[in-house]
Amino acid sequence: MKKSINISRLLAAVAITGAAVSMAMPVSRYMHSVATPDDEDTTIFMRYLPGEIRDTVQFQAEMEAREKKDLNAKINVLARTYGDSVVLRWAADDYVAWRYLNRVGVNIVRMDEKTLQTDTLVLGLKPATLDEFRSLYPEEDSIAGMAMGSIYGEGMMTQDQTKDEAGSMGSLYEISQEQQLQYGIAVLTSEWRQDLADHLAMRFVDRTAKRGRTYSYFVYPAVYDTTLSVIIRAGSMEELENERYKPQPFDVELGDSISYPNGIFLNWEDRNYSSYEVERRQQGTSEWKRVNEHPYIIMNQIAGGDCFFSDHVDQPGTYEYRVFAHDPFGDLTDPSPVHSVTITDMTPPVPPVLTWIEIERRNEDDPSKDIFAHIHFTKDTMEADFAGCVPMYFHERLTQGKWVPLIEKPLAPTDTMVTVDVSNLVTGQVVMAAYDTAQNVSYSIPQLLRVADMRPPLAPQGLKAQTSLEESDTLDMPLGLITLTWNPLDSEDIDYYEIVFANDSTHEFMTQKHGVVNDTMFVDTVAVDVNQKYIYYKVRAVDYSTNVGEFSDMLQVIRPSAIPPTVAHLDSSYVDGKGIFMRWIAGSDEQIAYHNVYRRLIDSDKEWTLLRRCDGDSVKACNDYIDLTDVPKPNSDEEYVYAVESFNYSGISSGLSLQFCTRFTGDAVFEQPIKLFASYEAEKNQTRLVWEADNVPEGKDWYFCVWRQGPDDDRFKFLLSAEPSERDFTDYLLQPGETAHYYVQIQMEDGRESEPSNIVTIKAPAK
Repeated sequence: MKKSINISRLLAAVAITGAAVSMAMPVSRYMHSVATPDDEDTTIFMRYLPGEIRDTVQFQAEMEAREKKDLNAKINVLARTYGDSVVLRWAADDYVAWRYLNRVGVNIVRMDEKTLQTDTLVLGLKPATLDEFRSLYPEEDSIAGMAMGSIYGEGMMTQDQTKDEAGSMGSLYEISQEQQLQYGIAVLTSEWRQDLADHLAMRFVDRTAKRGRTYSYFVYPAVYDTTLSVIIRAGSMEELENERYKPQPFDVELGDSISYPNGIFLNWEDRNYSSYEVERRQQGTSEWKRVNEHPYIIMNQIAGGDCFFSDHVDQPGTYEYRVFAHDPFGDLTDPSPVHSVTITDMTPPVPPVLTWIEIERRNEDDPSKDIFAHIHFTKDTMEADFAGCVPMYFHERLTQGKWVPLIEKPLAPTDTMVTVDVSNLVTGQVVMAAYDTAQNVSYSIPQLLRVADMRPPLAPQGLKAQTSLEESDTLDMPLGLITLTWNPLDSEDIDYYEIVFANDSTHEFMTQKHGVVNDTMFVDTVAVDVNQKYIYYKVRAVDYSTNVGEFSDMLQVIRPSAIPPTVAHLDSSYVDGKGIFMRWIAGSDEQIAYHNVYRRLIDSDKEWTLLRRCDGDSVKACNDYIDLTDVPKPNSDEEYVYAVESFNYSGISSGLSLQFCTRFTGDAVFEQPIKLFASYEAEKNQTRLVWEADNVPEGKDWYFCVWRQGPDDDRFKFLLSAEPSERDFTDYLLQPGETAHYYVQIQMEDGRESEPSNIVTIKAPAK
């Protein structure tokens, strides 16, 4: 049997022999069947002229020699479709491969994925010569000068010019780094400008590609080094649908900082583009101005980090920025979202003076509520851009060591007193912060805000438990562990939590031994051999002022149990063509969590298959009955075995029940939807049958059977059988003026058959 090999094998064959490529001759002219070393007949696409096939043993040896070489590189290919053309961009892995390709050129092959027609688009594509570069670009074109210099530049470093001794590893490494930098300049300039990419032989435009067609492209050296010193693997871009290109969005978020007066430091996330363009305009204007003279390159950029760009404006104000990126095809992305930057003055106002603080408790019935502070202050100097004052509060624990505002908006510039709600605060420090319109700020000298805490904490929420068993070093039975957790209260004033428990929800709750914790988790140890199924818990908080909060909602927890559940047993069963019915009787233990029902083939299956997991409470509600109907695959050779295993809430197993064994052969006739269509072609005197069948049997040998009742038949008769892959048949028996009926069904090797398809009737018109 033959197998198809990717056309990259074709290019690999070219790499071995360097055989010439005919531009006029399609790939199919060079397709040969050759014997590989494992004697498997394999179809290989190879660019050999007839009679040029080399010894396959030598071919394999050369391929293995190439794979073992350390010095191998690949041509990395990118492609973009524009509808009326396809643009290819490529670059070799390293400097050595790039220089080699510049010398020998590259060939480009295109395959039409629909017709499999292969065309050679270009042979021996090389960079422009030095004279061509000089004739194309003026001296003042610095970017073109960089591109030209990357190939034809003079004064390359020699070993006697390196810091280390000539011939040493350090000397060779330094020269290698300079060569890679030279190659990097060529890659960068080819991304900035499409014309330079063309003249550097790192870009090709296929203008013969048709819109909507799907193509594969292959780029490989025009001449391969037969000495195996420079090994270059071909590159490819496969299955490109030639559709119109849409510029990619540059969806980065710009950030900024003011580094010095009127100086702006922009930053954005690096998206692995090599260069960028930055534009700016003053808010309220429509015209954008390009800020950078040349494409902006991020030097020493760490992958995945931020890009930084420094700009200077003439005067304070609000400015808008946007950024474009150059992609490898020389196209610009869409602009980034517009980012606004406001530059103001940096001189803060004269600070105010905080004079005194008065505490007022307005709720006489509950002095822990409705507490207000009247903060008095003065400010003698009133700047023209003064915006107002804001009271700020500080507490090491409540505010995590930060100053936080006590009001949402600054006061009016003429205000000298502010009243704030301090019901949720404790004694801390207060300052008055003075702001100007540029958000410059100054602060008064801090004063102490004295607030006695009389408010108890809220009730904890989200109380839940997890139970487990743990081996004991001193006891014969395991320990029962109940791990309680709850949500932390949204308050920094919590000193500790108290945990209480009871064995019945109507009993008085008792404080748990060691039930005072500073965390939101507590592990309780309980007996595992008591008669109670449940244990109940509540938790409350106490703050630093010894105020005691309300209890949480009561939590009911199933106790851990080390007692195995009662083993289930089979009550009744029967088997028919539709399945296997069985009824099991489970134990009535209160601690049973669930029951697992298993099945396996007695000889073939080494492991049990879980058929169903039955909830313990649901089974108990059904008088401890587990009813199950199983419809396994029919099997006349082996018996099916069933068993039940029960588990309590601690994961303790009852062990497997006694096993139930039975056979299941299934129905002789099974349902299989088959839709049959038929038509008569009068010109050819033939009946055309076509059928559809979904979800056909798998893992068994079967075939389609076509049945026919002709004009002289009193019943349907077998006409022919068809393979599972076939879905049509042509009947030449029906003559003009005659009528025939047809249907199709599936016949299994084991004798079972499907329901017949629909019956179709064909009447051949008389001539």
